[in-house]
Amino acid sequence: MTAAGDLIGGRYRLERPIGSGGMATVWRAVDDETGDVVAVKLMHPRVQDDPDLLLRFRREADVVSRLDHPCIVRMLDQDAGADDGPYIVFELVDGVTLKALIRQRGALDPAEAASIASQVARGLELAHRSGVVHRDIKSHNVLVTDSGVAKLTDFGIARLLDGMQDGLTRTGTVLGTSDYLAPEQARGLGVDGRTDVYALGIVLYESLTGDLPFPADTPMGVALRQVRDPMPDPREGRPDVPAYLAAIVMRACEKDPDARFPSALDMADALIDVPAGATAAMPVIPPEVAAADAHTGTPARDRPPEEAVTGVLAPVADARAQVITAESGATGEAAITTTGGAAAAGGAEPPRVIATAPRRRRWPAVVAGVLVLGAGAAAAVVVTRGGTEAVSPASGGSSGGGGSAIMTAMQPLQLASVTDADPSGEGREMPGEVPLAYDGNEATSWRTERYATPDFGGLKDGVGLALTLDSPAVARRLLVTTKGTGGTFQVLAGEPGPGARVVGQGTFEGGAQVVALADGPASGSYTFWITELPPNVEGSGYRAYVSEIGLEGTP
Repeated sequence: MTAAGDLIGGRYRLERPIGSGGMATVWRAVDDETGDVVAVKLMHPRVQDDPDLLLRFRREADVVSRLDHPCIVRMLDQDAGADDGPYIVFELVDGVTLKALIRQRGALDPAEAASIASQVARGLELAHRSGVVHRDIKSHNVLVTDSGVAKLTDFGIARLLDGMQDGLTRTGTVLGTSDYLAPEQARGLGVDGRTDVYALGIVLYESLTGDLPFPADTPMGVALRQVRDPMPDPREGRPDVPAYLAAIVMRACEKDPDARFPSALDMADALIDVPAGATAAMPVIPPEVAAADAHTGTPARDRPPEEAVTGVLAPVADARAQVITAESGATGEAAITTTGGAAAAGGAEPPRVIATAPRRRRWPAVVAGVLVLGAGAAAAVVVTRGGTEAVSPASGGSSGGGGSAIMTAMQPLQLASVTDADPSGEGREMPGEVPLAYDGNEATSWRTERYATPDFGGLKDGVGLALTLDSPAVARRLLVTTKGTGGTFQVLAGEPGPGARVVGQGTFEGGAQVVALADGPASGSYTFWITELPPNVEGSGYRAYVSEIGLEGTP
């Protein structure tokens, strides 16, 4: 008989039971080797001879070992053949189950309910991409800390989608908890990630209303109602539920899987994308989640940009200019002007050259400018319909005397594709909106998700847009139109990650900007990498908007 003080696996000293089920008991324990407090899930001796249950216990360890996400309880160790019986060691989460929280407080604040559901959805997205369907999403299996961090647990009946079922489940077998069963699950049909989306919709309904949507006298009665009865609107029992949250519940709980959110991440995005005027504003993921985030792929953002390319009028760090929007007409002439004001006139820094041109279909190209550099002085050229006019150099003198002019011409670099980049998160960052960043319409924008803090809630290192070229080239300038001010970004040659080559950097300035890029070898792709978010211009929190983006350089 297992008791407090027992040493499991020669390492984990049991303190007290903190949970129990038909197959196992979870103990609070201390790791004698590290001194850490952990949770040990120990299989009951009475069921260790049941081959199906034993296999299911082992399967849970196998499944959770695949998953590393701050919103999934992390597995630390396991031994399926220990003398003390099979056990799994998890991180100990200092919190309560969502079910207990609802029983204590009743319906949760909509902001809190949405935040918890969004976190669970993010954990589910990783599970689904790893080939795992949980199949038992319910409020009992969500742990919530005092700081609002939500963690999904209990993958005991999870199904692997890799064809390796080991006979544990078959069509016609119903596993799960009836109050949260998707219709296809209740009917013993095949399941996929959308099955978990349905159950999470039930959990969100329960969090918003304090009740379950399909009460009945028996589990079979509940399951029948899941199949046949329409999903009730949560506002029927709680009118103050925001309309957008009610709509999310209703879509997640559609009877037809094809009518639900196509993925858990799509549901998570909907939960955090608070419409203007909505009555709920919530953090996406609490900063504390970052402490458990073991994702890799941090870009080398602390590395200073390389030296600016010869011929660029301003260093990389200062190469931010405001593009003047001007349609040049059918003739296609470009207007090129300078900014810099008093600083340029006083000789503190050279003027910055910027340009505009008629829109292109593929991306809003800036027509190739002409940079004129004298020895020891900088000059700009203004091209107008009436001809070319020289602008006095920054030094205040003439452009002649002492040096020959160097002409540097650039052209728009054609893009083969633009995709979202989120390597240290869920792998997706509002992918459906990416085309809005190069549709030639500054009124539309690709947006990041909305975060609670400028550092992405502490969860990830950055997000951005990856620009793949038709053919490798040396990009000399990034052309980007944004909304909002504050926040920072980098331009990387290639993909984000350790050793990424930083070729430019800038700050969101709430309009069209030109960022000079450092010289280097040709690259087939560049990444607009957001390192700090500006305040959200269309609501609370922090969010970046990119209306148009493109590159200019030398093929």
